[in-house]
Parts: sequence; structure tokens; C-alpha cells
Amino acid sequence: SVRERMSSILIRLQEQSVLEFSQLYTRAEGRMGLVVSFLAILELAKQALLTMTQSQAFAPIHIQAA
Repeated sequence: SVRERMSSILIRLQEQSVLEFSQLYTRAEGRMGLVVSFLAILELAKQALLTMTQSQAFAPIHIQAA
């Protein structure tokens, strides 16, 4: 679920200061994993718990705790 993924993202950000979006889901999860991860980071950003940066179009999205 999105809430579970939000928790796992916050835990991973405590272990590592910066993560790439592609590190938040596995290929085996398919589109559903991708969508759940994206919704989770959007919700965390909305709550001001993390920040997302992207240097240019189509570049990796970097996520770090706020």
C-alpha cells in the first residue's frame, strides 16, 4: 500500500541521505510498484518530509529527507 511504502521510504532515508527514485521499487513489482512509490513520494513531499530534485528533463529524480 502507499502508506507502507511511505514508511519504507522514510526508513531508507534514515539509512542513506539521498536516494534515486529508481531505487524505491523493483522491476518485479512492475507498474504497480512504480505507481505506489511515486504516490508515496508525492504524499511525503506534500507533508514536507522529503524533497525531490531533478537537474534536467529526463535526469534521475533524487530524494532526500527534508
